[in-house]
Amino acid sequence: MVQDDSKSAATQGDARSTLEAAARRLARPTLQVSDSLSQAAASAAADTVRTLAEAVAARGTAHLALTGGSGGVALADHLAQELAREPTQVREAVHLWFGDERFVPVSDPERNDLLAAPLVRVGVPDSHVHHLPGPETVSSLDSATDLLTQDLRAHHLDYEPFDLIHLGLGPDAHVCSLFPGHPAALTTGRSAVAVRESPKPPPQRCSLTFEVLHRARHVMVVAGGQGKAEAVTRSLGAIDVVTAPASCARGKRTTWYLDVQAASGLGDIQPTTRA
Repeated sequence: MVQDDSKSAATQGDARSTLEAAARRLARPTLQVSDSLSQAAASAAADTVRTLAEAVAARGTAHLALTGGSGGVALADHLAQELAREPTQVREAVHLWFGDERFVPVSDPERNDLLAAPLVRVGVPDSHVHHLPGPETVSSLDSATDLLTQDLRAHHLDYEPFDLIHLGLGPDAHVCSLFPGHPAALTTGRSAVAVRESPKPPPQRCSLTFEVLHRARHVMVVAGGQGKAEAVTRSLGAIDVVTAPASCARGKRTTWYLDVQAASGLGDIQPTTRA
């Protein structure tokens, strides 16, 4: 059964130290800055499909966690177009997961998993789309999170790395459903966490944890618009999981794909490339 998210202040402090130390041990993110969010997403999509093809060649399968929000929407069509060019054996070897999901009924427009539809249309098997059960099929958010955790374990993703995790970025510097000051962001020892009283509706969600992100072979963050500029600047500054959770959003390799507006506050932090 999913454990309660509440922790003592001392335990929260230990978790914070553990997560921030883990993030510091990982390589700093590299940046790609494009003229528009669509161009940034196109660049991320091309790099994504190249990564998936390499994973399939090396291990026979590829595990990708998609994101929702503006970044996920921008990625969706570009990703499908890129994947459609790959051989059938690559498309049929891809598994799709979600960095977070809203605990609302399947087909509700709030669901992030609707963004998988274009990828299914180009050949990812529907059975390879790992949906969070909705309230119409399970009794509670805890039950849904338990089932997702079991699914992750069945594919060894409770200890082995995702090949790639996509992340969007909230204007408050949240990623997945790991919000500033929310106890769920400090979860350790679990792959997925039930998020209650989310500051952004809907209030009940399920999220991958930072420990899963830190194991990933590659994390990609896609963000655009002036409204994200402050969050980008904070997230690429000092690591602080409480005030800017995205500052801890690192994998073995991490790339941020930004448009010029989102990157406008970075000052002398220079992008490695400009698309």
